[in-house]
Amino acid sequence: MPLEKQVFATTVEALFVRGLGARLSPEARALLFEAGLDLERPLAISYPLEQWKTFVRIASESLYPDLSPSEAHGCMGEHFLEGYLQTFVGRVVAGLAPAFGLGLTLARISQDLRGGNNFSEVRLVDHSPQHVELWMSELLCDHPSFMVGLILRAQRVAGAPDVHVEVLSFDATGCTFDIRWTEAVSRVANA
Repeated sequence: MPLEKQVFATTVEALFVRGLGARLSPEARALLFEAGLDLERPLAISYPLEQWKTFVRIASESLYPDLSPSEAHGCMGEHFLEGYLQTFVGRVVAGLAPAFGLGLTLARISQDLRGGNNFSEVRLVDHSPQHVELWMSELLCDHPSFMVGLILRAQRVAGAPDVHVEVLSFDATGCTFDIRWTEAVSRVANA
């Protein structure tokens, strides 16, 4: 019997405690509680993937009722990375990201995403110094825009000024993103 797909507490904490925190209204918190996420108590060790997806949907609809589901999930991806950057490992990544550039920053984040659940496989294929293909075996939600939002937030941390993210494929087996960017001009080189 295959293992149930679980999202670990570190992932839930990054989005719902650190990334969203006070942004969640009492009504949104009540809906999350009804769905199984009690933000007033310590988090469970893990949550089933489908339950996590429900949490993300509730938060996206509550915070962004005027956006399409895809746009709202893109915002959730940005909030997720914001929360991740508040963790110990995230602060280290954020401090090194401008020196590493977007390619190495994405590689580090991809490793951490794999550590946030028991089911993701992530592959990063380098095509050039400013062009990678990112494949994930299964996304953390039903909209690839979640990962697009995460990637676009990562580009701001890494200082890559011009990032283009295209969804090449998306189905039940995974999603492939084509990511291209220009690197920021080094402040040291201009000094």
